[in-house]
Amino acid sequence: MNPRYIAYFTTPFSGTGRPEAVTSIRQAADRLRTRARDPHGGCTEQSFADLCAITDEHMLADAEEMASVGVPFGNGPDLRITLGPRGGARIER
Repeated sequence: MNPRYIAYFTTPFSGTGRPEAVTSIRQAADRLRTRARDPHGGCTEQSFADLCAITDEHMLADAEEMASVGVPFGNGPDLRITLGPRGGARIER
């Protein structure tokens, strides 16, 4: 399945990680939950994932190329996923 979003997973202590391609919002939320459960990963309930919708075939390559600088898309994220106190995901548009 082709990726639909570029996800940036951010933790309060280590900052934003490398961009990752995901096929759905659910997949991104599941990855965020998994990271939050990992005691060595540094994720907490304050961790979040920003998703940018892939609108052309060059976006993923641009994101990888600019990974050390930040998010190369000026509009900001299309969605933000945060975790609730019991592990539920909240999606902000």
